[in-house]
Amino acid sequence: MMNKMAEGYQQNSRWQRNGGKRFVQNEVAPYLSNDILDLGCGTGELSAYLAELVGPKGRVLAVDPDKERIRVAQESHKEIENLTFAEGSTSSFPGLGLETYNVIFSNFVLHWVKNIEEKEKAFQNMFRSLKPTGKIFLRYGDRLPITFDRVFRELNPENMDRLLNLFEHETRPVIEKLCEANGFRILKSFDEKHDDLVFENGEGLRLFFWATTNGVFDPQLVTEERLEKFCARYSSGENGRIKLHFEENDTFSVLVAEKPAD
Repeated sequence: MMNKMAEGYQQNSRWQRNGGKRFVQNEVAPYLSNDILDLGCGTGELSAYLAELVGPKGRVLAVDPDKERIRVAQESHKEIENLTFAEGSTSSFPGLGLETYNVIFSNFVLHWVKNIEEKEKAFQNMFRSLKPTGKIFLRYGDRLPITFDRVFRELNPENMDRLLNLFEHETRPVIEKLCEANGFRILKSFDEKHDDLVFENGEGLRLFFWATTNGVFDPQLVTEERLEKFCARYSSGENGRIKLHFEENDTFSVLVAEKPAD
């Protein structure tokens, strides 16, 4: 089951990957050099893209706490010579505290880190693991999107409490304060609107939320009756597709910060 979930994540997390790829292109690419850490890599698609951009003279180490996602990543990207995968998290990863990396990249991970104390440790660990003038590039959720709340509440009400408890959101000002308190100089910090979510059919919606919530969202609870009512209210898709628009204030946060030179 865990292996199937990891493969399901790989197949159904395109929404996060597409936004992450644009983030790399727009913000990260100009600073890529030598040693890169992808912190919370999932099944490694963005890690592979980073390895492609940095070229043979650089290397990417990608870590994730889910050993099945790491297994899928290793198998899927085994031909990329400058890319290595390992189990790890914000609290434990190779090179921690050794000023190893030029860049630490993290795409929609920080809101999974439990409580404010663990988030502070994450910033401490990133700071200690960067070379002087090294940079962090983070995208994270600072709130639960209204669209997700609707999906959870109307399609999986039996699991609503468990789904909400998965996330540990903190506001952007709180994250900025943690970042600066642990030695970083913030270069950019801003909100960005989510892309619309588009699914080919109801099964695509079911699998996306199942895979991206580590199985807490139960596809079997999404009956055709529930799905039909939900889509009538919130979907603008045609020909069987489901298209979910995000509200104007359904944003996530972007943070770029630098470790000062010695």
